[in-house]
Amino acid sequence: MLQEVGHTDRRSFRRSNFTIGKAGFSFTVVALDVLVIVFASTLSGAIYHLIGYGVIGPASDFITYGLLTSVCFILLFAYRGRYVVERYLDGTSSFVEIVAVWTYAILAMTLIGFLANATDTASRGWLLSFYAGGLAALALMDDRLYQWVARAVRSGLVAPRRLMLVGDAERLPRFVAKLPHEGLGLEIINAICLPPPQELAGMNATQVREYLHDAVVGGRESMISDVVLLVDPGRDDSLRRVTDGLMDLPAAIHLGGWSLIERFPGLRADRIGRLKTLTLVRSPLSVFESVAKRLFDVGLAFVALALVSPVLVLAAVAIKLDSPGPVFFRQRRRGFNQQEFRIWKLRTMSSLDDGEDVVQATKGDARITRIGSFLRCTNIDELPQLFNVLQGEMSLVGPRPHAIAHDRRYERSIDRYAQRLNVKPGITGWAQVNGCRGPTVSEQAMKDRLRFDLYYIDNWSVAFDLLILLMTVVSPRAYRNAI
Repeated sequence: MLQEVGHTDRRSFRRSNFTIGKAGFSFTVVALDVLVIVFASTLSGAIYHLIGYGVIGPASDFITYGLLTSVCFILLFAYRGRYVVERYLDGTSSFVEIVAVWTYAILAMTLIGFLANATDTASRGWLLSFYAGGLAALALMDDRLYQWVARAVRSGLVAPRRLMLVGDAERLPRFVAKLPHEGLGLEIINAICLPPPQELAGMNATQVREYLHDAVVGGRESMISDVVLLVDPGRDDSLRRVTDGLMDLPAAIHLGGWSLIERFPGLRADRIGRLKTLTLVRSPLSVFESVAKRLFDVGLAFVALALVSPVLVLAAVAIKLDSPGPVFFRQRRRGFNQQEFRIWKLRTMSSLDDGEDVVQATKGDARITRIGSFLRCTNIDELPQLFNVLQGEMSLVGPRPHAIAHDRRYERSIDRYAQRLNVKPGITGWAQVNGCRGPTVSEQAMKDRLRFDLYYIDNWSVAFDLLILLMTVVSPRAYRNAI
């Protein structure tokens, strides 16, 4: 006989007279994005032309460009599945994703305008002001939406997803126990306890369907939107029969309560040849992404090297005049897939450690030369690594390579430390522009740095690289803790 445990739990929600469903919420956010982008395009165009030419300029053209850009932005964001309530309830920032999508949208709009021969109004100055103003406006609105959506869900203005749980007596309580902390936006309408695993395994498909019949009928009447199966995924036959028994319910069916799902949030269905698989962890960069990143690195490295070559010459002369020793310091580091290479740096210290015991520089270190202190604080000592980039050993942006002695130490004591070497190391990185640089005086300091490095690997894009390079130059945090 069907056993129900728990019923509708509305303690977290106060029903309002008007609620916004999933489709209504998506439409509302899309409309806000259009309004923000068109407003940013019109305002930036008017201000730019007013300052540069003394007139407001053709407002209709700015509106057209704004609409075109908003279409590009919305299509890209929708493709990434970002116009859903859950995006604003998971507690993670989407600023990096906004930068990436906004950059691609601006590039797409510019290309379309060029091909359509409609770029007379789109001057470079206006495009730059539109890019900066639009990005700031979208980021600000996104931050406000995070705060508003949580309040709207609690008040019942945004309708929660109506869940029916179907599982065994062991997994149901564990899943329900998580809801006070992680269940915002969810409403459990019913929870169905399945027979013990041995008994369920002895039931045929018809018996399982009859067992779940009342649950399916009640789910239709309660307008269930989602069913979460909480059963042992190793019992393939039982899982298939229970799933088949719930297929008549017009709701999404999920598999939950599985430790692998919690451990690997990027888990997804995939194929290897004709075999269907569950991908737990994707490769850091696809073939296309690797080619794009390499082209980006080589092109920008050549330009940067041409621009900074006079600085390198002056620094080399200063180093030779300041203290005895070579101009360059080369030390063994680990790169992609833990392959060793020798990094190029301007010498800033009197010692050239490269053994099994490498002592990190500290504030007031007597080994740092007079000119070396200036080179380190301004990051000029890192510029020769452009040669490592051109040689394919490093990237412009990526996790900073550490001395091999430090790698050996931390990979034994910090979980997932070696994962940072699954991509090429960088001259600068997400950790560095967030202030995680200088000596790692504690294991926690390295864990903080690792957290930023792994975030970068999981969220890489060309736009993200551009953001990090810009922050490396202009952000005060990129120079924090420099020694």
